[in-house]
Amino acid sequence: MHLSETATSPSGPFRFERDMFVSLCELLPERIGSVPGRLVHLREPTVGNVIPDLLFGEWTDDLRPLKRNFTLVESRILALLEQRDELLESEISQILHLSVPAAARAFKRIQGSGLVVPTRNGKISLDAGCFTKALFLTAVELKLRRWREALDQAINYLRFADRAYVVLDGGQIARDEQMIKAFRESRVGLFMLREGGLTEVVGAQAQSCISSQRVQAVQKLCVRLTHTGKLQTSMGTPCLEGV
Repeated sequence: MHLSETATSPSGPFRFERDMFVSLCELLPERIGSVPGRLVHLREPTVGNVIPDLLFGEWTDDLRPLKRNFTLVESRILALLEQRDELLESEISQILHLSVPAAARAFKRIQGSGLVVPTRNGKISLDAGCFTKALFLTAVELKLRRWREALDQAINYLRFADRAYVVLDGGQIARDEQMIKAFRESRVGLFMLREGGLTEVVGAQAQSCISSQRVQAVQKLCVRLTHTGKLQTSMGTPCLEGV
């Protein structure tokens, strides 16, 4: 579907933001997905210190099943390895100010996950493509009409998401040049949801993102995919299998 077209659904008008969820979960996938059947979503997941209303992930064949979550320390280590390519464990401990016991526990669990591989001179590196880069993340903020507040929240989602959108109730607020300019400058996309369907007003700009929050977001979606059976252990070595 072309971005200028409108997907139709018996949506709205809306009294509360929560009333928008059902229609959006029906309409958004065909607007933001590139491969049919490859989108998974979570409603109001906690990612770091923010909670997007919806978090979508489109996965590739490189994604591996995940049996449990990473700790905050493990997430920080994985993000650092994605930034620096390869490091000694002692260098990681020093950069992240890890105590000896905390570092030992984290490295043991990460090494058993299949996510890292040994490299030259005793260093470790991420096994490229198997986890953090195997999901394309789209975070969504819903508001009836408070677009400035929604935009501020969506900008924060770019700390972990590849792109972010705001969805407003088009039956309660009309787009104007000031609004459109603000969204374009922020790289955040804008949809209007009304009784006639969903219309994209501003396209979201994709970005490259590396952070511990991204690791947390990816692992939440990966756990959902694993639990629903969409990721099978035959698709690759499970990441952090067991407790």
